[in-house]
Amino acid sequence: MANEKADVVIVGVGAVGAIMAAELGKAGMRVIGLERGPRHQTADFAGQDELRYFQRQDLRPNVKKTPITWRPNTRTRSSPVRVQNYGVQVGGGTVHYGAVSWRFHEDDFRVRSQTIERYGVRAIPEDSSVIDWPLGYADLEPYYDRAEYELGVSGKAGNLQGRKIEGGNIFEAPRQREFPLPALVVDRSAQIFEEGAFTLGYHPFPTPRAIISQPYKGRPGCSYCGFCSTHGCHIGAKSSTLVTMIPQADATGNFKLITGAMCHRVNSDDSRVRGVSYYGPDGSDNTIEAELVILSTYIYDNVRLLLLSKTAKFPAGLANSSGQVGRHFMSHIGGRIFTVFDDRYVNMFMGPTAQKHTIDDLNADNFDHSGLGFIRGAQISVQGANFDAGPIAVSTTMNTPTGVPSWGAPYRDFLARYFARNAALNAQTENLPYPDQMIDLDPDVRDQWGLPVPRITYDWRRPNERARVEYVLSKTEELGRAMGASKVWRANEGPGTPGGHQQGGTRMGSDPKSSVVNCYGQSWDVQNLFILGGSTHPTIGGFNPTLTMEALAFWSANAIVNRYRKSPGPLI
Repeated sequence: MANEKADVVIVGVGAVGAIMAAELGKAGMRVIGLERGPRHQTADFAGQDELRYFQRQDLRPNVKKTPITWRPNTRTRSSPVRVQNYGVQVGGGTVHYGAVSWRFHEDDFRVRSQTIERYGVRAIPEDSSVIDWPLGYADLEPYYDRAEYELGVSGKAGNLQGRKIEGGNIFEAPRQREFPLPALVVDRSAQIFEEGAFTLGYHPFPTPRAIISQPYKGRPGCSYCGFCSTHGCHIGAKSSTLVTMIPQADATGNFKLITGAMCHRVNSDDSRVRGVSYYGPDGSDNTIEAELVILSTYIYDNVRLLLLSKTAKFPAGLANSSGQVGRHFMSHIGGRIFTVFDDRYVNMFMGPTAQKHTIDDLNADNFDHSGLGFIRGAQISVQGANFDAGPIAVSTTMNTPTGVPSWGAPYRDFLARYFARNAALNAQTENLPYPDQMIDLDPDVRDQWGLPVPRITYDWRRPNERARVEYVLSKTEELGRAMGASKVWRANEGPGTPGGHQQGGTRMGSDPKSSVVNCYGQSWDVQNLFILGGSTHPTIGGFNPTLTMEALAFWSANAIVNRYRKSPGPLI
């Protein structure tokens, strides 16, 4: 059993934890980072092993050893979730993600007040628990800028200091300067998407990515190999925190990384956290004493750690006097259209995989929702039929169009004809928070360490969500036809299970009664405990959350270094 001491212990060294390690280490704080998975090197990803990374999902959790369960409601028995999309290594999901890097809109931070101002309070579903964020876009803009330039994000500005610029996203909030790198090269699918979008009066633009389009800070530009999602980048062009922030943390001389470490408890007394306990790779039970504890794991383990760390003062879980820990779970929900073309090649198997080109016209409150029966929307992008697959055969997750069986000679002929003539249109649809969408501990299932696993209670199929998905799908079908597709059809609808980019569970807010942390991720209940990452997001937006998580990490690190360290106490 090891017992170590540090100024700060960080649990989870991924997108957020790596930034915190670098920033706090630069400030002279002694930092220990605990990571459940290994630390890879760029050279480890040579060979682009599809069996290892796509089929076996080696960079994601082992669902047999560390299961998560799901049930649609409290009346139904839970069952294991088949795929977990977050990362389990140093750098977290930024090692294997598609690297899409969005700033949220201004109204994404004030969904409740924006909706009431424009449509009245009755437009908000009565059972939704939606609140405004306790900070605004203007507060976070300098930290978005810092994240883009520190990590390396490629894109095209659409709003420079209030001046709209065609070719970029004209719906984005104002940015103080251009992206640090130009957008990645547009491929054939993006050209076809752009032509169809212009026909319908939309405003297509290149998707911003944490993939460098040209050499940047000693790393080479993208080679357009197509192995992005599920894979690590074999040349280091993907701006994961593994290759950007972890080396900075190392260089401070104040950072110690412990891999293979499974944190199972946050230790505390009545008023403060004192450190953490973790299982080492040899099964030993170890402790770290620290003045500051930062939880920056994926949302499931942020929630689980709090629920496991019960005390006499917090019998429902640490930092849970409000009863809000685990609640307001959100996920991006259904909206996928498949297209095939008889008169042109598309060849989706080159360049970045996810969300190759985008329209934002139908996202957030960028269009008038009056009389539609729902609020919010989706960003719509073109991508491969299975954007996680890399350059493999046409995805078996693509259901066939009407009249084409999914077996036998007709199926073979369909795949042969459309192997390089297909594209998917993905409508990444927003999901409002609801208090009964939640994470708790499954009483019947345990992981390899004998700990109860996170259990999701969630079903997106509510009236507001169904109306939104149906509207967006109809618009996406229209876009597919405008692109010249010979066949346009919908993906099969799932049973209400969570989609990607799960958020919520320890949300931030202005009121301790309805939230878990303040705008800096500081626990309302325990002032030297910070909870960071997507679990703190009050709303989900239609955009991938990683860049917002990273911007918030820089924001929180600045507050800790320049305010909390000088005068420990509430950051309000």
